[in-house]
Amino acid sequence: MAVRAARGLVRLALLTLALPAAPVPAVAQIQQGVIHGTVTGPDGRPLSGAMVTLVDGLGTPMARTTADGGVFRFSNVAPGTYAVQAEVPPLTAVAREIRVTGALPVRVDLQLAASTTEGVLVVGDQLEGPASGTRVTLAGDAVRRAPARVRSRGLLDAVATTPGWSTEDNGLLHARGVDDGFLYVIDGVPVYERLDGLFGVAPDPAMVDSVNVVTGYVPPEFGLESGGVIEVRSAGRAADRWMGTLDAGGGSDDGRDVSTVAGGPTGERTALTVGLAGSSSSRYLDPVHPDNFHNDGGTLSGGGQSSWAPSIRTSITAVAGFGRSTFDVPHGEEQEDAGQDQRQRLRSYWQTGSWQRVWSGDVVSQVAGYHRFGSSALDGSPDDTPVRIDANRTLRRWGALASVTVHRGAHVLKIGGEVSRLSLREAFRFIVVDPDEAEEAGLSEAAIAHTAANPFVFAGAATPALASVYVQDTIRTLDRLTVDIGVRADWTRLLDEASQVSPRAGAAYRWPSSGTTLRASVGRFFQPPQPEYLLLASSPEARALSPFVEDAGEGGADVQPERQTALEAGVSQALGRRARLDVAYWRRWVTSVADPNVLFGTTIVFPNNVARGRASGVDVRLEAPRHRGWSGYLSYANASVVQFGPITGGLFLEDEFLEIRDGTAFTPDHDQRHVGAFGVTWDAERFGTQLALTGRYESGTPLSVDDDELDELAGRPGAERVDFARGRVKPRTVLDVALSQRLLAGRRVELALRASLLNLTGRRWAYNFGNPFSGTHFGPGRTLHVGVRAMFR
Repeated sequence: MAVRAARGLVRLALLTLALPAAPVPAVAQIQQGVIHGTVTGPDGRPLSGAMVTLVDGLGTPMARTTADGGVFRFSNVAPGTYAVQAEVPPLTAVAREIRVTGALPVRVDLQLAASTTEGVLVVGDQLEGPASGTRVTLAGDAVRRAPARVRSRGLLDAVATTPGWSTEDNGLLHARGVDDGFLYVIDGVPVYERLDGLFGVAPDPAMVDSVNVVTGYVPPEFGLESGGVIEVRSAGRAADRWMGTLDAGGGSDDGRDVSTVAGGPTGERTALTVGLAGSSSSRYLDPVHPDNFHNDGGTLSGGGQSSWAPSIRTSITAVAGFGRSTFDVPHGEEQEDAGQDQRQRLRSYWQTGSWQRVWSGDVVSQVAGYHRFGSSALDGSPDDTPVRIDANRTLRRWGALASVTVHRGAHVLKIGGEVSRLSLREAFRFIVVDPDEAEEAGLSEAAIAHTAANPFVFAGAATPALASVYVQDTIRTLDRLTVDIGVRADWTRLLDEASQVSPRAGAAYRWPSSGTTLRASVGRFFQPPQPEYLLLASSPEARALSPFVEDAGEGGADVQPERQTALEAGVSQALGRRARLDVAYWRRWVTSVADPNVLFGTTIVFPNNVARGRASGVDVRLEAPRHRGWSGYLSYANASVVQFGPITGGLFLEDEFLEIRDGTAFTPDHDQRHVGAFGVTWDAERFGTQLALTGRYESGTPLSVDDDELDELAGRPGAERVDFARGRVKPRTVLDVALSQRLLAGRRVELALRASLLNLTGRRWAYNFGNPFSGTHFGPGRTLHVGVRAMFR
């Protein structure tokens, strides 16, 4: 497999060399934002020639322009929080905390002085007030420069550096006590499917222009997920000529990767951006055995974006893309000796079209349609033991959404809705090939009964529909006060009919003299069950294997939507002119908790419900934007999660769940009490050098097994990475270092060398161990990656 992937990467690299070859800007996509304004000198007169830079919270540049007659404009700005810097040496000015939340224009007026000043006048959508939720914006360069062992997880690794997010195996993220319940919004269009390594392919870092991570107050326009929102803006080449990048590299574990992005104008009012990326590794997933048995894999993804601006007020965008990955299913020593050869194939493709119309400076409308298709196949082999599994599922989703935003006086009102239809098809089969070994592995009697003479077989199909409407208002009656209110209504027919009306409200007040902002929010959330393998997880066939049927009559019943109430209270404090500290307390109460389980020793995950749960915690974020080349961040999260049985749905082949009865309290697999992350970067633009040191600490996930099973766990490979006295895997601290050095800076070509060393100490660790929900997975040791980046313009 590694050889085939390497050949594919070579062909991909040769193809990309021919891409950058033609000559206006890539125009806006749905939910485009505009930041515009003026630059004046100390005397108040407009200054031509001022260099104006749009940066993220850490000062990473995102776009640059030159003020013409003192006027500047940044188009196609994604939702997020930014700063704008203007400079005509020795005069400078900086405007911080500029919020873009939609398509209405934001105006920034800067007055330069001999020393850095911080002042901003924002008009247009009147959103210069404080934010009532927690938001962190990351530039695309910050995502690309973040060390990543597997390229396809680069975006997920970058999101994990923000507060409130913890990591688990294979790129899985948890947000504020919620198991994978977060919403991707890519170029203004929601993506409800999971994008971790077991389910799909996340956007490649090369194709990311910016990322905006939203927790706390989540506006009603975002729904059907409860943990948070990850808004991704795809890279677009805004230039008067074609530009392109080519990245290629390799490293430990036979790692190889290549990616390219190229784009530019195709006509007077049209533009095109295309990208391809591929990677392969002999440690593709996080293995279930410390010796990393049977773990080759590779990913290939690509896409294109075509933009047309028939007028200055109208933009039309079409996006298409695909992703595919093929990988071995890691296994243990017994399976390796037997010759087990399970493999999984993921395929996906998508198309979206969007239309945005700016009717005036106060009215903007958007319409979009989308189609997404995804499939997953797990292929068993003749030598699988003790269970052979064959599974295949497809998921197709069609949808349309529309909204209109209106600014009137102190109000910014937004009204919108969405409709979609799904097509689900599932086929699943397993047989126990060695009953004695199956019993030793902990399979239940009901599961062991499904031998070759009595296989477990399931096939199902459904075409459920969903619909949503919302209205929200941002009110600015005072310059220092922001009030957000809104309501969302959702209807779903994923098996059972279900609906919920979800009010949400938030407020923030800022004291400019002290740089202090207080905020609070509360909201209701409605999250339909994960559609992947939903039919099987809710079927009578699965019910017959559930250990919860006898005690509560719940196991195997239809998986229900999660319903949640969440609140946040926070404070943001400026520390001097540059640094900012943000602290937030949050709490959630949940019924029908979505907490899927991993099927026995495989990469298949089934949705299920836990009757109820609660979670609370504190998130801290300290940011120091770039100053004299130095920048840094520090994030910390303290969280506690508890859930109460019984469990509904899922597919359980083991007996380990019998003690989770009706009302029984237990600690779920994503309870990570302490999570810390930091990053320090030195950027010497003059020499083309960037050096970054990053680190992450996680205190360890729970074992979630009965005391009488600890002796058996203690005899498993990798048990030395578990603290059995605490009932958790041992804490881990991982330090990474990355270097980027420009080698060539020509007028048309720039070449840079990049190197990263991950897990500097080489200390081995485990994500989880013997957990009945998430299984066992081990983290990597020291990993080296070296690559080059070529930029063509």
